[in-house]
Amino acid sequence: MKIYRIAEMNIAVKAKYEKTYEYMEDFLTDSEKYELYIETTDEMIRYELELGEEIHGTPQSMHICEAVAILRVICDYIIDREGFFLHCSCLSYKGDAIIFTAPSGTGKSTHAALWRKHFGDDVTMINDDKPLVRRKDGRYIIYGSPWNGKHGIGNNISAPIKAIVFLKQAPENSAAPLSPIDGLSLLLQQTVLPRDKGELSVLLDLLGGLVETVPLYKLGCTISDEAVTTIYQAIYPE
Repeated sequence: MKIYRIAEMNIAVKAKYEKTYEYMEDFLTDSEKYELYIETTDEMIRYELELGEEIHGTPQSMHICEAVAILRVICDYIIDREGFFLHCSCLSYKGDAIIFTAPSGTGKSTHAALWRKHFGDDVTMINDDKPLVRRKDGRYIIYGSPWNGKHGIGNNISAPIKAIVFLKQAPENSAAPLSPIDGLSLLLQQTVLPRDKGELSVLLDLLGGLVETVPLYKLGCTISDEAVTTIYQAIYPE
């Protein structure tokens, strides 16, 4: 068993595969206390294996399936602690978290890479695939997690969310504000919906608060530096 510090929670994990521990090692903590204990089972891993084959069409490695099974338990647990999972690529720009979200294959990681290229050391990646979000004292904080995409781009850091950008490929770059209701509809497609009706109600409240308090933008973009400056000027008009 090893203990990890993820999104301000100490989580104990008893895994079957040593590579799973290696996958999560950047989030190890020296603390001996924990609030959540997860022991994976063959059934949990098999479920993720079958689901992965259905989605990707090819078998996934067993330790990745185990890691995803662990994330699924955390997603269920964090709801009651005012938190949720969000499928996105997110970075910290001078301490502000900027989120890029869209269906897989749209270019979230590519756009985040353009920010790193354009702004250099002012940008630090938080997570490139599956970060966690929590509401803390009325603010929404996004946290790095071990589940940071196939390229493993991310850090064990957090930042308050400054803006959420919904990406769409386009022949020209254009940015515009997005309404809370449209943003809520799109965010629901990029998170895990609980089966329990009570937990679903909590998630809807969390997402509703997020879209009401954090600026939302839609960005039609190309793969170019101009795409970065277009959305940057929308987020930071001053």
